[in-house]
Amino acid sequence: MNINKIYIKSDSQFSAYITEWAMNQRIPVEEYDFRLEDHQADGLLLINANHDIDRDLYEILLNFETKHIPTRKIDVNGTLQVAVSSFNLWLNSNKCKDVLILGSDNLISNENLDRFFRGLSKTSVVKL
Repeated sequence: MNINKIYIKSDSQFSAYITEWAMNQRIPVEEYDFRLEDHQADGLLLINANHDIDRDLYEILLNFETKHIPTRKIDVNGTLQVAVSSFNLWLNSNKCKDVLILGSDNLISNENLDRFFRGLSKTSVVKL
């Protein structure tokens, strides 16, 4: 299964990182409008380190869960192969094609973030 589109939060360093990665994978990126009642994304990937989640991101997660939209949290400081495999399994089992990807700006300096996305680049998630 392929990701058709990635949604991002506007004006963040993390979103700039995701945009750059997605462009290299030829996946379209669009800013997510949190004010719309209809969610454009059919899934949410929340990336964190050591289970630390910013309050505003946690509120978005709860909003998705309340509306029964599939969510997945990935800790980039966990086992890389498990994170990549579990995300693939989640994506396929929930048939998510348009995914909102969120994370804190302080993740940019975490080398495991690069490792996670390099691993993801080698999977069927991003194959065209």
